[in-house]
Amino acid sequence: MSLLKQYVLPLAVATMLAAQSVPNFAPPVTYLTDTSNSLSLPTANWSVAIDLNGDGLIDLAAPDGRANGNNLGFTVLLANPGGGYAPPVFRTTGFLVTGLNTADFNRDGRPDLLLVSSEATAVLLGDGAGGFGAPIRVSIPVVPLAGANGTTGDFNGDGIPDILIPGDTGYAVALGTGTGTFQAATLYPQAFGSPYVVTSDFNNDGKLDFAGTRNSQNPGAIYLGNGDGTFQTPLSSFVIPVGTIAADFDKDGIPDLAMVNASARQDGSDWTINILRGLGDGQFVSYSSYRPGVTMLGLAAADFDGDGALDVLTTIGSTATARKVLILYGGGRQSEIPMTGSGNLFVADLDGNGSKDLVWSEWRQFTVYANTHGNPPLLAQIGVNPASVIGGAAYSTGTVQLGSAAPAGGAVIALATTDSAAAFFPAGPKVTIPAGLSSATFQIATTQVSVSTPINISGTWNGLTQVARLDLVPAYVLNGLSINPASQYGIFSVIGTVTLSNPADTEATVGLVTSNPALATVPPSVTVPAGNTSVNFTISLKPVVANTAIGISAVRGGVTQTSMFTILPPADSVAISKAILTAKTAELKVEATSTSTTTTITVHNAATGTMLGKLANAGGGKYSGTVFVPAGLTNITLNSALGGTITGPVSLK
Repeated sequence: MSLLKQYVLPLAVATMLAAQSVPNFAPPVTYLTDTSNSLSLPTANWSVAIDLNGDGLIDLAAPDGRANGNNLGFTVLLANPGGGYAPPVFRTTGFLVTGLNTADFNRDGRPDLLLVSSEATAVLLGDGAGGFGAPIRVSIPVVPLAGANGTTGDFNGDGIPDILIPGDTGYAVALGTGTGTFQAATLYPQAFGSPYVVTSDFNNDGKLDFAGTRNSQNPGAIYLGNGDGTFQTPLSSFVIPVGTIAADFDKDGIPDLAMVNASARQDGSDWTINILRGLGDGQFVSYSSYRPGVTMLGLAAADFDGDGALDVLTTIGSTATARKVLILYGGGRQSEIPMTGSGNLFVADLDGNGSKDLVWSEWRQFTVYANTHGNPPLLAQIGVNPASVIGGAAYSTGTVQLGSAAPAGGAVIALATTDSAAAFFPAGPKVTIPAGLSSATFQIATTQVSVSTPINISGTWNGLTQVARLDLVPAYVLNGLSINPASQYGIFSVIGTVTLSNPADTEATVGLVTSNPALATVPPSVTVPAGNTSVNFTISLKPVVANTAIGISAVRGGVTQTSMFTILPPADSVAISKAILTAKTAELKVEATSTSTTTTITVHNAATGTMLGKLANAGGGKYSGTVFVPAGLTNITLNSALGGTITGPVSLK
């Protein structure tokens, strides 16, 4: 399947599919990375998620950028066993930190950190308890640019992590010794600086390669690894923007590249996600693109919905208040998650259930969006249907939905209500989703209420609570029918209004009957929307020669309400004196008379009833005017505000 077909759908289809799918991510939870209000730089760049203290839980570390004298470093958030994170702990380094990465540099089974900024490149060896030793500075022949990522990988195949740092004059590769120190770095020079690299085996030879990025003025390059820590002369390449990622999007076993490109236009309409297909020799060809029409920043890829196809996400929107995460699913649908603030997005399996979660890293905080898919999954949503019922008169059916199939033993969802006297669960406050299934239903019983009462129905499982709203309304009956105006000429219509005693729980259908269907017609029924107490309907009239009383009745639940009104005969007579159409200009000149000298006369298409215009009062019962008419018009109707009407032919000129 082409990637274009995978990721680009007509908006209507994509929206429909997204609406039918189970939500992928739980409501956000925010954790502070700084409680001192002392930040001068974002904590957003190149944060890492890894088990720092060996308890099997994923912790977070973020560059901190504090400006308290020389008190510079990074922040660690250790995961709590019961979920969430402990308060942030600041680790001082004595130099600015703008980028983090991680590897086991001394091969002791404990994660270490690589710290990068324009001031220093250093390694901190982890103690396995969430702490770190003193920074071990690494001498490199480049100055990292602002926001430089730095990356790790085994470039010489000895099982020891090495480091690769982009900078002002090229790329520095330092091979690890297995002790946390490094051999003298090798410079791979280029004429312009690079802040970002992405690594993968681009030519499928089992040796790690890298792509260096730049901008629209300076192309990036592909450096193929020799497997001994050295790299070949760079291949002529193309623009590889910062944030480019490597992944096998087309499932052919060869890494592809995904990147965000933009033209110089200010409105962001030319921002695109481009996917380049790897050919297996270090070369790439353009494969597909997606253009959302708004500014984009950053990319990440993972199988978020567990369907075996890689999904792509990016942040969209040019302002902090309008920013969203756009997710393009490999199966074709798309969805959006609102975001606020300015930061970066990265993905990590924070809860260890095999599915990638989203982390929005801002100036002073992490916001975590847990993926509801995985094993075990999370509770994705709870719903009630109908969402509004008459208290004490009807049940509502609740549905709990997991992000994927329940594990062995099933998932027992704890149920709760904010008003157990008004809404309760006849089968008890829990419902079980059997193993292998992803949803189950339960009943909600209610009691009578005197006023509309909102109730929150919640379900909790695997540390996550989801909430749905159920509205209870008082019992209601049909208690009114009015007609306005109470009298009207037969060439017009009047408006009827049916009224209920209390708001409808769901759509309430009311039957309508007219006493004289030949002169006054009504629809067979009208529906009062849920939550409303009334609705209008139109009564269409026919001309009469004398005052004629008409009765309209509304019927619901054995209750009938009737209202009367009068159809009036016309109070004037109208005649067409002239109706001449100039075909070339589509102008119709009309002259008419009325027995009234003060009425208003309108011109209508006799075939459709569409009003074409209004005639001016020329005095003495004469009226005239010019209107523009559609092609093919043959007859017009003149209607007087006093009920007079006439239909006649149009003469061509």
